[in-house]
Amino acid sequence: MQKQLKFKDGIFKIMVLGDIHERLIIETKEDELKQKDAHKLFEMGVKAFQPDLIVLLGDTCSEYQECENYTLLHKEALERILKPILKTDIPMCYCLGNHEHDAGHEKEIVDAYSMIDNFIGINDETAPGDFNCNLLVKDSNGEEDILNLWFIDSNNLAEDQSISKYDWVHEDQIEWYEKKAQEIKDNHNGRTIPAILFQHMPVIQEYDLMREAKLHEYLWSVPGFIGPLEKKRFVKKDGVEGYLGEGPCSPAIDKGQFASWKKVGDIKAAFFGHDHLNDFTGVVDDIILGQNKTSGFHAYTDGCKATIRMVTINEEEPDKINTKIYHFKDLGLKSESLDFIQRNFSDRTLINTNKIIGATLAVGGIVGIGALIKHFMG
Repeated sequence: MQKQLKFKDGIFKIMVLGDIHERLIIETKEDELKQKDAHKLFEMGVKAFQPDLIVLLGDTCSEYQECENYTLLHKEALERILKPILKTDIPMCYCLGNHEHDAGHEKEIVDAYSMIDNFIGINDETAPGDFNCNLLVKDSNGEEDILNLWFIDSNNLAEDQSISKYDWVHEDQIEWYEKKAQEIKDNHNGRTIPAILFQHMPVIQEYDLMREAKLHEYLWSVPGFIGPLEKKRFVKKDGVEGYLGEGPCSPAIDKGQFASWKKVGDIKAAFFGHDHLNDFTGVVDDIILGQNKTSGFHAYTDGCKATIRMVTINEEEPDKINTKIYHFKDLGLKSESLDFIQRNFSDRTLINTNKIIGATLAVGGIVGIGALIKHFMG
């Protein structure tokens, strides 16, 4: 029987981990140290925040090897990667990332998760995709469902790369979500239960949290990722918290997922991984949109800011979602796998600085700076 989630003393706490991108098999000393650093972060999160649920936002292990029993191999890798958490009794759930689709082993990966006791959540067989589910959370007395959690498979690469690099949440998945949400509402006497959604790839509406950068903001700006936005540079709008390190890597096609959330009216917040450098949080049409940068040390270092996000919900107001980002080094942790530059400078600052220096040297002095100004003013 699946473990029932419930509030404790009026509070429910979720610890969210972004893309860990850990190795399938540890082969080098560097691999060992990077995993050790990630374990420090997981241990601190569990100890400091005592979450009631831990959510993985996908791309937990992004390497593949052909073998006779891929499910067993992946299960053993998950047990190693998540060891500090699995030795507790904290329940976990997950989303599939795009890289977990790469090698065509989605079923084996889902099976691997299901073999680990801490993991809860069962794929809804009526849903298109490889892992879509929801979990209801009861009040502190264990009597009434007062919160719902969605876990959505955001798929992988688009079939037509000329339209969009990344695939999107398909229309039949959106239909499943709406039908399931109505079923939940009908089972609760017509009451819409407040919900939080977790999925790997973000929605395009995250660009509503940004504005075009001015010239003097270049070092803090990022290029857009999709379509015509690639030629523009962006910074956060006022009121958006956290760090914008890259243009949100959403699909270029919007099949109406966000509009569906608004129509159904249950989603109060949605949290995403995929963007290894972003950990911003903002509100679009009364829905919180939050990014988790990597929670590991293989993908990007970003100034030693591997991240955990805490999401806290009060039983008295389950429709109000409180969330905060915590970085590895801000928690007082010391990295053993990163050098001085990796520990102290963000990847985006280094990328932009290198571009300025390179272009200036290539063109020559003031002329180079003038060329840059002309280029970035369009």
